[in-house]
Amino acid sequence: MKIIYAGRDTKRRKAAEHLDNVIVLLFDRWDDYNFKTTFPTHCRMKGESVELESLRILFEDQMTSFEFLDALIESGWDGVFPVPNVNYISTPGALSFYEQIEGHLGLDVAIEVAQTLRDASYLTKIKDDQDAIRLLNSPGFKNSLQRERGSIKAFLDGWKLFGKKSIFIENQTFTFRTTHGDLLPLELKFASENPLPHDINVLIGPNGVGKSQLLRQVVEYWLDLNPERNDDVGFATRPNLNQMVVVSYSPFELFPVDTSEDTQRRDHEVYRYFGLRGRMKSITDSKRGSDKVTLSREFPKTNAAQSLLDCLADDQRYGAIKEWSNKVETMERVLGRAINFDRAAIVVSGEDEIDDFFTTNDWLEDRYLEGELGDEDGDPEVERYIPIASDRIDNLKVGMLRKHVRDRKGVVFLKDGKPIHLSSGQRLFSYIVINILGAIRRNSLILVDEPELFLHPSLEIAFIRMLKSILAAYGSTALVATHSLSRFAKFPVTAFTCSRIPRMA
Repeated sequence: MKIIYAGRDTKRRKAAEHLDNVIVLLFDRWDDYNFKTTFPTHCRMKGESVELESLRILFEDQMTSFEFLDALIESGWDGVFPVPNVNYISTPGALSFYEQIEGHLGLDVAIEVAQTLRDASYLTKIKDDQDAIRLLNSPGFKNSLQRERGSIKAFLDGWKLFGKKSIFIENQTFTFRTTHGDLLPLELKFASENPLPHDINVLIGPNGVGKSQLLRQVVEYWLDLNPERNDDVGFATRPNLNQMVVVSYSPFELFPVDTSEDTQRRDHEVYRYFGLRGRMKSITDSKRGSDKVTLSREFPKTNAAQSLLDCLADDQRYGAIKEWSNKVETMERVLGRAINFDRAAIVVSGEDEIDDFFTTNDWLEDRYLEGELGDEDGDPEVERYIPIASDRIDNLKVGMLRKHVRDRKGVVFLKDGKPIHLSSGQRLFSYIVINILGAIRRNSLILVDEPELFLHPSLEIAFIRMLKSILAAYGSTALVATHSLSRFAKFPVTAFTCSRIPRMA
């Protein structure tokens, strides 16, 4: 597979983009503590465009990688990697960079690309390359190539992909601080030594002992970008996680709703929150719109509609990865155990052109497409249901659906061509499932804060079954804070009693 640097040269870029089985490195000025090492990518494999993560490439004794490569071009280099007579290492923005190459062209090609790009994980953990190891101790590696969580994960586990080894979340120790200033360790045991999976760890204790506070500290540590952090709070070793997802439907919790205000990061998808809080446009005194964090019962519905489209988009993007568990199919399987439905659908206006949403005409006569849906806050109106189903993944246009979806309608479940009625508990349960699936990456940590507050006991048991099924499909784990272990008694979990945590002031 050919790797070509084009940078800002439009002519060179256009010429390279017409090749097949090629990765073209483009231009970016993103600054990581005065290091500029980021290269967006354009990729074609087997005649199709494939969306890959960006790359960070660090050249020895250089702080601005694109300027260094531009100078080599001026000196006669043809822009084709590997760069001759230079010591450098790279890390992708996520391990999926190499997983997609493997899925499309095979592991041998993925390894060939890793060798050409001098991937840091491959060279230092498989090849014991001393030149690469020397760069691991440089400020550029710590401050740039390992600044974001996806790149950290790719470095920690990339060698396992190349060596055909299993990738799983390892046991972790998290040291947290109580409201009285005491430091206590929490042993998270995800890598079970017995045959039963212990992918769910449970914090047990009554109100006021600090369970939610502990979860917030886990989130705050995860979102911290400071490589020089010296706080005693945090994981003992760098966690090989891709992402954290928070599920909390208490109106009083204070988890961050997103990372959109953090202008120092690009990897916003490493954290997702689902609950009753979110950003909503408001009109300020200056008559300009602002994304104000507010509390609303609309957020579970709007999040679910967008998350269902996220499931579709991820299946289209990552479907070639051999171990990819298709999200839409997983949603149908998991929810099918609790809800009797044929299709899950989003809602668009009856005035929209139906063929704008499909790549073929095969589904235009589908009996599930049209109907009448009542709005909880107004009169019924003619709507059109667009099923997001596993039998039509490649036939749906995600971009057009995002543009026209009426996400305040949530997700509609269809049976025999008609929407079915769900209780409020069933609806919230279905939204939680879809939200988690829309957000989850492989090797994620799901934080669930007191599910008994928003689920009926019978649905809480179904929620645990659902959660374990999703965790198994995506090699992920969960940390659940709850008042009682009784709902978890029939499942293999690791439990921690939180009575030792001093009560919150």
